[in-house]
Amino acid sequence: MKKSLAVFLIVVLVSSFVISNVFANEESPLPGPFKKDVPLKIAYVPVVMNTHYDMVLSGLKEGIDENGGEEFATLNVYAPSSNEKSMEEQFVTLDALLQQDIDVLIFATENEEAFIPYLRKFCEKGVAVFFVNMTELKPENVYYISSVTYDQYDASHKIGEWAVKYFADKDLVNIAVLEGFPGDVNTTRLNGFLDAIAGHDNLKVVSSQVANWTRTDGQSVTENLLISNPEINFIYGLYDEMALGALAAVKQAGRLDDIAIAGYDNTRDAYDSILGGELTATVNTAAKEQGTNLIKAIVAYCLEGEEVEKEINSELIVYDKDTINEFNTDNYIYVPREQIYFWKK
Repeated sequence: MKKSLAVFLIVVLVSSFVISNVFANEESPLPGPFKKDVPLKIAYVPVVMNTHYDMVLSGLKEGIDENGGEEFATLNVYAPSSNEKSMEEQFVTLDALLQQDIDVLIFATENEEAFIPYLRKFCEKGVAVFFVNMTELKPENVYYISSVTYDQYDASHKIGEWAVKYFADKDLVNIAVLEGFPGDVNTTRLNGFLDAIAGHDNLKVVSSQVANWTRTDGQSVTENLLISNPEINFIYGLYDEMALGALAAVKQAGRLDDIAIAGYDNTRDAYDSILGGELTATVNTAAKEQGTNLIKAIVAYCLEGEEVEKEINSELIVYDKDTINEFNTDNYIYVPREQIYFWKK
């Protein structure tokens, strides 16, 4: 089964690469801007429904509330069951959505290039495609209206900058990095951190291992790291779930006092852990704000007939024990909103 799946993905990736190169030379078929009728039909297809994408969903729902709820838009979520099955299931989902009557596709993927032919088909059908939570997009991908995101390189760079200051008085800090599922997102985050600490001789990465974005793998990988690299002083997880897994392993080993741990995203569990004096730091990537920014962009492009910025970024802030109380925890949840904008059918 695994072998056949691997062959399937290789065939799809190769064919997608060839097709995308052909399409790159054609004129962009972007539809709109529109002045569509409400309610809009919106499909949300994340990489997987983890805490980040759930917070994006909260922002989407609040933005829909403010514009009139179901009279403004219907929102359907099509989330893959896991990171490992994400691409395979997204191919199936997009095939199905191409047969449906939708106005807007909100999409996130670990392999943008493989889906360019699909995005082209959506554009040809008059569907407005918006990306969310993506790294810098491929120049040959001209089949989207806007990428509503944050600078993933800069977010990880800010954790690196924080580490430089936090460990400024230490002669040597041995660092372990917990990486996510291989792909553009992982590479961008890793490079941001490495570039930030480059030239600071007291900061040394002694291990960088894959923990697949999950808390379970973050814990098991860290348990092994503490045996193979007992000199570790700092662990950085490229996502909070991995950092929290590392925290569990460090606590179990009785080393919480001598190992600092930083995460990425500022999930609710990470926030609570910093507040409780355990996790050391994280960077807030404003996931919920991405959701509200998406609705604003959709309104402008699909209802008001206006062009929108090709990339819309959210503000990034590093939080640690000294600043965590400044964060508004309403950003973690869906808070029903009153309607403030009115659209005629």
